[in-house]
Amino acid sequence: FWQDIWSLNLTSDLLGALRIERKRFPACSCQSTRFQELGISLLEFCIGLFFIIKMFRWAQPIIKYYKYHKELEESMRNLKTILEGLYIKKDDIEQRLHTKQISEHEQEAKEWLKEVENVTNEIHSIEQKLGAKKQYLSRVCLGKLVDEKTTKVNELLHRGSLYESLEKFFKYIILGGGVSAGYAAREFAREGLKRGDLAIISKDPVAPYERPALSKGYLSPESPSRLPVFHVCVGSGGQRLLPEWYRENGISLLLNTQVVNADLSMKALTTSTGRIFKYETLIIATGSTAVNLTDFGVEGADAKNIFYLRDIGDAEKLVEGIRSKRKGKAVIVGGGYIGLEVGAALRINNLDVTMVYREAWCMSRLFTLEIAAFYESYYTNKGIKLVKGTSAIGFNLKSRNGEVKGVRLKDGKVLQADIVVVGIGGRPLTSLFKGQIEEDKGGIKTDEFFRTSFSDVYAIGDVATFPMKIYNEMRRVQHVDHARKSAEQAVKAIKAGERGVSIEEYDYLPLFYSRVFDLSWKFYGDNIGETVIFGDPNPLSKKPKFGSYWIQSGKVKGAFLEGGTNEENEAIAKITRLQPTIVDLEELAKEGLSYALKLSIVQNSIL
Repeated sequence: FWQDIWSLNLTSDLLGALRIERKRFPACSCQSTRFQELGISLLEFCIGLFFIIKMFRWAQPIIKYYKYHKELEESMRNLKTILEGLYIKKDDIEQRLHTKQISEHEQEAKEWLKEVENVTNEIHSIEQKLGAKKQYLSRVCLGKLVDEKTTKVNELLHRGSLYESLEKFFKYIILGGGVSAGYAAREFAREGLKRGDLAIISKDPVAPYERPALSKGYLSPESPSRLPVFHVCVGSGGQRLLPEWYRENGISLLLNTQVVNADLSMKALTTSTGRIFKYETLIIATGSTAVNLTDFGVEGADAKNIFYLRDIGDAEKLVEGIRSKRKGKAVIVGGGYIGLEVGAALRINNLDVTMVYREAWCMSRLFTLEIAAFYESYYTNKGIKLVKGTSAIGFNLKSRNGEVKGVRLKDGKVLQADIVVVGIGGRPLTSLFKGQIEEDKGGIKTDEFFRTSFSDVYAIGDVATFPMKIYNEMRRVQHVDHARKSAEQAVKAIKAGERGVSIEEYDYLPLFYSRVFDLSWKFYGDNIGETVIFGDPNPLSKKPKFGSYWIQSGKVKGAFLEGGTNEENEAIAKITRLQPTIVDLEELAKEGLSYALKLSIVQNSIL
């Protein structure tokens, strides 16, 4: 490195000397002088070219060292997550050695365990040093060590596969690593769990986290949210479950593990590496995947800089895209949850944002025209352009690098784009169980305890179609609130069954909510029947507060509130569950939010 610096200085000195030498030649028509001057110019050019080549030679180490410094904490978190997987493999191999299940490679397995112990001690030493305030060079050295240990741990993980059991049994297996999986694990720990009884099998590279953060805080240009800040269960005000929490509670967290076959009759799950996991009770928590435009054969939909947002990997790609296209043009395809939240985030990042959706207004499955008009006006005032009633039918690409440069619309228009984010819905991941288990309304059919047509298999979160007691019908709900609550209900039911006791049926009140810019809304219940708007739906208000009731057959079926306090949100939730009789809609509009607050006070006094 220092040799490169010295060479660079020498090159600069030589270049300066040549420039001085040129000044010594007087302007004349002498041919030899001209040739001499031309020769010096050519030499100067060559040295300049040499200088640029040198720059490239030493720029790469500089960039690498800078990344060591800048990404030290994040790299350490990633290393600790990978290390958790090594601990699980270590426990399995130690057990196999103890029970004499490894004979041919016994000595190699023991040596592997010693290496694991050594690298673990080294990592703990790095972690202690990381706790102290370090200068730049010290951080660079630590970053380099973390990088080396990450490589070593990955190598040990690979080698350890030679000694671990090809078939493993767990009393309980949670398949999936999303929000539901984390909340289910916490409920198992609360209910009482024997060490080694529970495994979470997840294709994700990190422990369960609160996915709503991905479309909000993760995309923030200032103080963005990063793991471990939003690991479950902070979204509901609970304890943050770090990767080590699972080990401390005797739970095997099997990350980066893809299940490719599920045989429910044999109670067996097979991974892409050929390992077989058997269970007594299975909880399906596979969640959803984003609907992709390539599924519909949209031309150019596989171009670079077309993003989806479903997991943390997607979010990181989008962040890189935002950084590389600062102040560029972004097109959002879709006017639902993802479209509205990501559209706001990109605008905050100073991108020129255009939203395109085929519906007549945004969030059309939930919002009325009047509610949508408020948000559309608010977004327009923030500088976001809205193109409604059309859809993307193709993408134009840059020939030199395959990046998207334009979005072709059904109405013939073409929108310039440096970045495209597609948010057109989600699809439950149930393909592993097709033909084996009863389905309904696109999901896996369950009872009020989330038990499926297999008595030892439960389904929770996005994949579950369950009896919604309040409306007496089967429904499937894709929202984080239901993901959390259904997970807790299923585990309670499993443990209650083992004890021979009963629990209450799942009585879920639908809840949807979002936060964008300075806005925050909540919706409870069902959006059916006539609507009664109340409050001030003026997008220019400093603190807008308005809402709506949905009335069917003279009863309140749903309630929406923008800008509500905790007390006000609780009030509209209560009247939605109570479903009080409404006689005069005009009077209800006049009373507005005060109607819910008064009824809530009466209800609290009765209780």
